Amino acid sequence: MRKLQLIIALTCMGWTVKAQDSLKAVQLDEVVVTGTKSEIPVEKSGKSIVKFTRNQIENSGANTVAEVLNQVPGVQMDGNFGAPGTNIGYFVRGASSKRTLVLIDGVPFNDASGIDQTYDLRLLDLDQVKSIEILKGGLSTLYGTGAAAGVINIQLRKPEEQQIGGYTKLEYGSFNTFNANTGLSGTIGKISYLANAGLKKSDGFSAAKDESGTGNFDDDGFEGYNFLGKLDYQFSSSFTLGFTTGFDQFENDFDTGAFTDSETNFSEYKQVRFGLRPSIKWTDGSLKGNLFVNNLDRMFDSFGTQTEYDAKNYQVDLVIDQNITDQIKLIGGINYQQLAYSQPDAEEQSFNMLDPYATLIYDKNDFNIQVGGRLNVHSDYGSNFVYNVNPSYIFDLDEVDVKVYGSYATAFITPSLFQLFGPFGANPDLKPEDSESAEIGTTSYFNGLQLDVVYFYRNDENLIIFTDRYQNSEERIETDGLELISTLKVSEKFSVSANYTYTRRLNDEVMYRIPAHKYGATVTLTPIKNLTTSINYLHTGDRPLRYFDNTTFTTQEVNGDSFDLVDLNTSYHWKDFTFSGAVRNLFDTDYQAIAGFNSVGRNYTAGIKYQFN
Repeated sequence: MRKLQLIIALTCMGWTVKAQDSLKAVQLDEVVVTGTKSEIPVEKSGKSIVKFTRNQIENSGANTVAEVLNQVPGVQMDGNFGAPGTNIGYFVRGASSKRTLVLIDGVPFNDASGIDQTYDLRLLDLDQVKSIEILKGGLSTLYGTGAAAGVINIQLRKPEEQQIGGYTKLEYGSFNTFNANTGLSGTIGKISYLANAGLKKSDGFSAAKDESGTGNFDDDGFEGYNFLGKLDYQFSSSFTLGFTTGFDQFENDFDTGAFTDSETNFSEYKQVRFGLRPSIKWTDGSLKGNLFVNNLDRMFDSFGTQTEYDAKNYQVDLVIDQNITDQIKLIGGINYQQLAYSQPDAEEQSFNMLDPYATLIYDKNDFNIQVGGRLNVHSDYGSNFVYNVNPSYIFDLDEVDVKVYGSYATAFITPSLFQLFGPFGANPDLKPEDSESAEIGTTSYFNGLQLDVVYFYRNDENLIIFTDRYQNSEERIETDGLELISTLKVSEKFSVSANYTYTRRLNDEVMYRIPAHKYGATVTLTPIKNLTTSINYLHTGDRPLRYFDNTTFTTQEVNGDSFDLVDLNTSYHWKDFTFSGAVRNLFDTDYQAIAGFNSVGRNYTAGIKYQFN
């Protein structure tokens, strides 16, 4: 209770502390892209969007994308507190991972061979990320399948404007964890270039929890490699062609299951991606394209038996951004996706989708409304139509600006290739899952304070479940909740933020691994020039957990007790060098994030970064 009172006090404190007037303009001028596929000031966005810039990512002390996302109100990450190679799940507003779409440089990424086709965030190197935007709420009208509960839009680094610049970063931490990353980029005449490479290696600790008392469970390690390359050529002031390539690979050890060790199990992931990015601009608009090929190979070795999957994703996305009048803008385009997967000695399975879509944006003075629709045409189940309506209005009240917004959206989740044609319980007659969501919220800006209050609701229907085979169910899941976010910059040397999320099911469905109550706070200090320190506090409430018992071959349910974590991060800039350090789980809290598996205790990281230009 004392900690909850502290959070409330920090939130309310913003109303009584008067900071610099200039911050209000800074907050209002922040640019986001996820809600419209076009750069707009954040106050013109009628959606709930949280953005992490590169500087904010570095100050957070996070080592992975999952650690960044777990700081977002309304987002519950799964697996980020476990051994380094633990599978990662992401629950946005109480929804499973398949209802949240992951974009990388605007391109939808997924695993065509997976049961739910969700993207594995372990493949990403956080050091290659420029920014992360998290949009909460349905937006299938712009992004298609999977964008039912939210969109995680990850923008990778871009070439620098100077002729040459770069950095090298080295980190070492607990569990013999080593992280190295180096990058080089610049612009010479009409050519812009970027090359970035990273390595991460950790001995880790036992993923499975040892309740036998023998103490002989072995460590489960992780080793990953990443490369990102970009090359852009500006043919003229109106036409640019970009090329992107990437290679991501990791290997990790994994245990047999809850409370069950394995000394031999391991998996390997390899991802290769190529893309072309043409862009044409004219006076009142632009046309941008993304032509992308992604190949993902997965291999699991369990007790000497190997299982392999080969997934391919081909995408073409053309987006037109056209100002029709001074107040009306059209965002429209067409998206083509072909997904395929195969296994050794099995025929390749595939489907394709062709989706035209359009959104009209009316923006006059302080009023903004977005209305959009998308026709999803699928090679197997036919077609379906989704739409959204998203108005917002800004009240300018002298020193206070208050934005009021709301949205209603329908969305869909395509059945996966595994569910349609896989080796276990396949059903080629499956239809897409349906979703409808609504939210109403306010954002207030006042002399350095930003306060967000959002109520959300979502109804998921036509669910795909497994009995003796996959089939659409008449069951539905209704979820609603409340999000509170407060950020305050008292001065250049002191800022504070606090948040609270309440999530609940409106029917009898149980929210496994998802807490009803989650809240946190961050205090950032710059006591002297070039020295930044932040303290992060996170409370995760009670939540039901379940696991498969390998001795009785039954599913067991347990209560996951609430837990509180405190992290300390610091960095110091000296000339071209940055020295950093972090202590996570400062008080060495003993907690259970996943039933039957270990959660990381107190751990340390120290690093040095050299940057030149």
